[in-house]
Amino acid sequence: MYRDKNESDEPKFIVDTMLGNVARWLRMLGYDTLYDRKYEDWKILDIARKEGRIIITRDRGLHHRALNNGIKSIYLDMDEVSERLAYIAYVAGIRLHIDMDKSRCPLCNGELRKAKKKEVEGKVPRKVYLLHDDFWICTRCGKIYWIGSHWRKIEEILSEARKKYEAIKRSMGRKIVR
Repeated sequence: MYRDKNESDEPKFIVDTMLGNVARWLRMLGYDTLYDRKYEDWKILDIARKEGRIIITRDRGLHHRALNNGIKSIYLDMDEVSERLAYIAYVAGIRLHIDMDKSRCPLCNGELRKAKKKEVEGKVPRKVYLLHDDFWICTRCGKIYWIGSHWRKIEEILSEARKKYEAIKRSMGRKIVR
């Protein structure tokens, strides 16, 4: 895996321009993940080196340049998000469940904080306000989140990712993958 056993911090990532959906998922899972469609390869390499981030890419050339420069990189050649998350979990040791205490804003990577229900009154649809008691606010962009009907789909994808992760472990063993 890409994390040192003595390292207490969670892995941090930088995702290339072809994998914006992966960036959003990693953020929801609670991982500090940089993503900008304007990042060029040299910028991704520079940020990863300076900040100790793992590059996640679909660009074989970027992946090889990273490895040749001693930068951790995960190359994803699969299309399904559940497969991508399973493979990242295998290589980088990420968890495949959402903990709202750790979750980050999928849009801007800001940290989320639990909000008092009264704080969101008038800022979310009335029906949502009446149906839900738990809300989270992004400390950076101010977007408000709640566990709504989309949650079922999120859980289905993560459940599938966990199954695929177990299959990867069985087929690849404990081998360290670059």
